[in-house]
Amino acid sequence: MIFKKNPSRKWLALSYIIVFFLLELMIVTNSQITSNFDYSIQNLLAHITNNINNKIFEFITLLGKPVMDAFYLILIIVFLWFAKRKKSALWLGSVLISGNIIAFLVKITVRRTRPTGKIIPATGYSFPSGHVFGTTLVILAIILFILPYLKNQSFNWIYKTILILWLILVAISRVYLHGHFPTDVIGSVLLAGAWWESSELLYLRYFTDRSKIDIPIE
Repeated sequence: MIFKKNPSRKWLALSYIIVFFLLELMIVTNSQITSNFDYSIQNLLAHITNNINNKIFEFITLLGKPVMDAFYLILIIVFLWFAKRKKSALWLGSVLISGNIIAFLVKITVRRTRPTGKIIPATGYSFPSGHVFGTTLVILAIILFILPYLKNQSFNWIYKTILILWLILVAISRVYLHGHFPTDVIGSVLLAGAWWESSELLYLRYFTDRSKIDIPIE
């Protein structure tokens, strides 16, 4: 299977990029809109804070750590490589490495301080969330590279729903544990989506032998 030409892809990538930069601008300028949104969600989650939920969300955030996300993606890359999908494996590896570099550059550029009252230790800057950024890439990789291998495709919508719910849980865990503001996790999804779509476009634009591209992306 190949990259199918999709004229809406560039507009989707552009939309992600524009919304992300608007959100980033609002955060950098300490917009009252983002501040009010962040604090309203934090106050909402404060009502369900207890020891049991602490343990649950600590476990979720552990599974969604950037190092774990990198591990999951490496497993997918290895699978693709041995499935003789080497171009796909190399493309995914480049997205993983370059995406994390971009996320890091955004972090040290925005330099947003993390929320106070952290339930578990968290260091570094807050925007964007490495947990959510990496989890988004993992989910996109599973949907586009792993699910097509399943024999029964009629259940794909169930698997996709579970994956999306997992992303939501990881995002909630980061806010619940005061590791990030709500706008941090939203920005992470936007950044991951923007880089994924942009990487597809770059691959299609500059790959020398386009007739042999083997990445199954709609």
